[in-house]
Amino acid sequence: MRYRRGASAERELIKMLEKAGFAVVRSAGSHRVDLVAGNGRDYLCIEVKSTRSERLYLPKEDVERLVSFAERFGGRPILAVKFINIGWRFYLPRNLKSSGKSYRLDLNEEFQTLDSLLGKQRTLGEVIFDEG
Repeated sequence: MRYRRGASAERELIKMLEKAGFAVVRSAGSHRVDLVAGNGRDYLCIEVKSTRSERLYLPKEDVERLVSFAERFGGRPILAVKFINIGWRFYLPRNLKSSGKSYRLDLNEEFQTLDSLLGKQRTLGEVIFDEG
């Protein structure tokens, strides 16, 4: 069940990225990253998670593997989380909070929308910084 839900979330995100003009490759049963997406200017290395909970724990090893792959590939590492019944939220690994041997993501932590991640919409922090 968890695999099917995760694969379904990956396919949903692929459609969203393709609609935004990206070419996307899914790495089924991935050991590095779930999706690699690019549009000729921007390259994303994405780990996809789906949860019914308001909190998610990610092993540090998984996040480090994502960051390492993204550095070698020349892309941005992104954690894409689909909170069931709430929607998609996108996180940068450098902003994650450490919790022992894992990173913890809470529903209310700072996140980006897909539009802000792709530069189509500015975040509140960007607006405040520009005006300050």
